[in-house]
Amino acid sequence: MITLANNIYKFENYPDRNFPVYSSIQQNRKLLVTPHFHDDMEFILIQSGEVTISMGMEKYHCHNNEILYISPHMVHQAVSDTPDASLCGFVFHPSLIKPYLSEDDSTIFFARGNSMIFSQKNPFYEEFSKILKSTISIFNDRPSTYRLDITAHILLLLSLLIRSSDVFNFKKNDHFCRIRPAIEYIEENYNQKICISDLSRLINVCDDYFIRMFKTATSRTPTAYITDVRLHQALRLLSLHQYSISEISDSTGFSSIQYFSRIFKERMGLSPSEYAKISDTKS
Repeated sequence: MITLANNIYKFENYPDRNFPVYSSIQQNRKLLVTPHFHDDMEFILIQSGEVTISMGMEKYHCHNNEILYISPHMVHQAVSDTPDASLCGFVFHPSLIKPYLSEDDSTIFFARGNSMIFSQKNPFYEEFSKILKSTISIFNDRPSTYRLDITAHILLLLSLLIRSSDVFNFKKNDHFCRIRPAIEYIEENYNQKICISDLSRLINVCDDYFIRMFKTATSRTPTAYITDVRLHQALRLLSLHQYSISEISDSTGFSSIQYFSRIFKERMGLSPSEYAKISDTKS
């Protein structure tokens, strides 16, 4: 059985470990960001051209000036679609803002899959874009009030995320609050066999009602959510280049290596071994 140690992740190149924020520009190559994951929170601003961003099992074709939020532990990568493609990433560690978050807020930002694209159609886009660009400028200029300004800007960005998208409004979703024990059980036991009856029993409802409630809260069936969790863990293990496909399949709860490979290729468009090859060099 594979066990992921808590300290196995990509360390960001923070100039100051006591104030963990970092910004960088990626451009002039096809693979802008190789597949990786980390414990950090990240915003990506598409500065020019067009870029395909993969977040977990999903792919998004992004255009100039679009912004993405990537939650901790989400495997992601970026590929240039046009020669002029360029992006700027702003990364910060959750420890920087945890003192300002309630337990519910932390759940919102760190929940699996709570990454999103911030397009220009969003009514909060102009304000969000202005604050993010200002945050990056402050990082580069380092004024005397650098730490205070950066922290304030990050909190404003997170506040806008909550106000601008249903993705971050779980506090208003009674169904999500009720199924949270089931979510936590899946996250902790994805490598074991999980039955719907086990999950519904946790919140004292029948199986049919639980399935309806789960889909209302997450837009996915419990079975699809379990598969997503297992695939996400498989992506993390593949990115480490330490384990065989068979070990990864077994340790992420798939019934067989054949089933794992088939589901992986259906969702990712390539086999687990092919994915491992393209993630061989971390960004």
